[in-house]
Amino acid sequence: MSSPIDVDYAAVESIATVTANAALAGLFVGAGLSFARGRPASVTPTYMLNTCMNFALVGGTFETARSLFTKSRGCDDVLTTAMAGAVTGGGMMAMYRGGRAAAASGTVVGFAASAATRMLLDASERATDGESGDFQFPAWSPLQIVKDETDEGELRARMDAAMRGELSAEEEARTRDDFMRWKMRRAGGR
Repeated sequence: MSSPIDVDYAAVESIATVTANAALAGLFVGAGLSFARGRPASVTPTYMLNTCMNFALVGGTFETARSLFTKSRGCDDVLTTAMAGAVTGGGMMAMYRGGRAAAASGTVVGFAASAATRMLLDASERATDGESGDFQFPAWSPLQIVKDETDEGELRARMDAAMRGELSAEEEARTRDDFMRWKMRRAGGR
């Protein structure tokens, strides 16, 4: 017997997860705000609870809108995420600041922030999957995707061959240079 209401359990789980993570982040941010503002320890739980609820509300609203847009559009892309950000930003600004002007600015900021964040996350995911996506950070950006294309086993085998004298002088110098750069990158990553 089928239910008259079809429930998308994956969407419900996603909404619950995002809301819970946002609430947890709100607890930490609230504690940090309380200490940063020099408030007495007795008001820290109030800061934590208020920030927790605000973060949970924004996170739950965003993920609900994103799930609805994904379902209605049939795809989960940058535009879907940006539309969810616009709805969330506009609604939150209208609620907290009041008025149409606040809602309009919240819509624009929510759209832009959500789209930018989604593009950065997609680019980062492509980089970690080994794909060479279209997106690259500009040279002036502090965020850069570093790819280590050196195979450690192959490099060590070349280094062993260089130590045994099996390589030409040019290949030996290039191998030693590659090995030193690899070793420096490895030491910097610790």
